[in-house]
Amino acid sequence: MKDIVHQWYVDKINVDEMVHWNKGKLKKWEQAVAEFFPKEAKILDIGCGMGREAFALTDKGFSITGIDISEEVIKQVMQLSLQNGYNIPFLIYDGHTFSFDDNSFDVVIIWAQTFGIMYGDTYKIDFLNECKRVLKKNGLLSFSGHDYRYEMEYYKQYTNGGKFYPYANAEIYWETFLPEELINYAQNAGFSVILCEEGEIYEPEDGIILHCLCKK
Repeated sequence: MKDIVHQWYVDKINVDEMVHWNKGKLKKWEQAVAEFFPKEAKILDIGCGMGREAFALTDKGFSITGIDISEEVIKQVMQLSLQNGYNIPFLIYDGHTFSFDDNSFDVVIIWAQTFGIMYGDTYKIDFLNECKRVLKKNGLLSFSGHDYRYEMEYYKQYTNGGKFYPYANAEIYWETFLPEELINYAQNAGFSVILCEEGEIYEPEDGIILHCLCKK
């Protein structure tokens, strides 16, 4: 399954399209969650993409390290970082393990619904355990996913068996979730859940997502 995701994000055409998604600011729910982060927190941004979250969080005084599975993504986001005067490390990784020591970060974020392309329960729980490893004591993990109920109400034609297929004639999909499912993933990996709720994006027409904030 990982090959489907990897093939999608190594394709330069798909990566080029990601540039147009960048509104240069945090989403409403992301802004609210960031209020929980310690001042000047050291944050690991997983699935960093074109750097929207990394740049916006850096502007708020946080220290960011971004990682992604796509060499093309990392190439482009590094160029954007330099062009805009940022000094953020962006690194490629294998989608499973991190090259960081234990207790390295105050916060780990898995935003942009990246959690939904980590197919299967075992992958997700193993991945959250890896996040826990690199978090400091009482460190925070924030992750998000597509809301099953919302997708079924508004995009049922693109949803099949809890899988959301936003691209025509493409194999890649995003798993959708109920709140209790995100909570179970976090608890099974040994986290304490602080909140799990629907989150607004920018405008009402953008819809909602689910997000979960938990503590090591």
